[in-house]
Amino acid sequence: KKQQSDSVPDLPKLDAALTVATAALFAVNGYGFAAEGAAALGEFAAALAATVVATAACKAAFVFLGRSVSTKAALAKPRNLRKFADQGWQLAIHIFMTAYEWHLLAAMDWKWWTDTSTTWDHLRPAGAVPAEACPTELRRLYIMQAGVWFVTAFMHKFVEAKHKDYFVMYGHHVATIGLVTMSYYKNWQPIGLLVLFVHDSSDIPVDTLKMWNYLGYDGTSGFYFAEIAFVVNLVTWAILRLWVFPTKVIYSTFFEYPHTFFFFERACQGLLCVLQCMHVWWYLLLLRILYRLLAGQAGHEAGGAEYEGSSDSEREGEGKKGD
Repeated sequence: KKQQSDSVPDLPKLDAALTVATAALFAVNGYGFAAEGAAALGEFAAALAATVVATAACKAAFVFLGRSVSTKAALAKPRNLRKFADQGWQLAIHIFMTAYEWHLLAAMDWKWWTDTSTTWDHLRPAGAVPAEACPTELRRLYIMQAGVWFVTAFMHKFVEAKHKDYFVMYGHHVATIGLVTMSYYKNWQPIGLLVLFVHDSSDIPVDTLKMWNYLGYDGTSGFYFAEIAFVVNLVTWAILRLWVFPTKVIYSTFFEYPHTFFFFERACQGLLCVLQCMHVWWYLLLLRILYRLLAGQAGHEAGGAEYEGSSDSEREGEGKKGD
């Protein structure tokens, strides 16, 4: 049985609001795909089912891997193995999605990445949007992402242990689902591809950092793997989420969009700005961890204090109260 961090704020109304928002977005997507036809609804259902199966398979594989390579100290706290497996399936998803998004960008000769104004070419000139506005492979990516994000939000709420950033992460899930939904139906898929690529690629170092930590590979006994991953994460997060995301993606939606802004356009811009605020919040968290490391605190202790909070990993030796 999972136990939660005592440091998660007790905000039941906010928790309920985020859950209702997720359910509403799920209903909107279901209705939208049904309106496209039975085939589209079937694709969405298949994406959900495939994500559930892939998640279970990945977690089982990573549990086996974790038992094989974890340090004895890490294995002494069962929560570490469970969280290693939870993070492992996230790593698998982010690697797969990044590779697929890379393939789509490469197929466009990276035109959308190097010149973001071209992501709006399918909407010029003003008038009817051509039927080929969303290429088949890009549409497939959107359906897969919708399936992944809904399953991720469900697991974040009902399955996985909560961290100190529970509400920030839950809000991030809801904002991302909202962006995926609105950009799909407003033909913002090309700029949406850039949003997804920036996030999925920059999440890989995050996943790696957490997994090294859960394995106990920090300090001299762990060859400083967690510390090296932490430095890599500081750099990649700053480049991709604090520089590229606002200066290329958000900038393009405000200054390169070729039409008049209405409600849905403003809503997309607003959600992108919300994501950027969350990026800053998380980077400040990383800097607080860095401060603790420079002050001589061990990696797992610094991460525990700023990210994990007091948890069952601290109480497992005390009879697992509450079980």
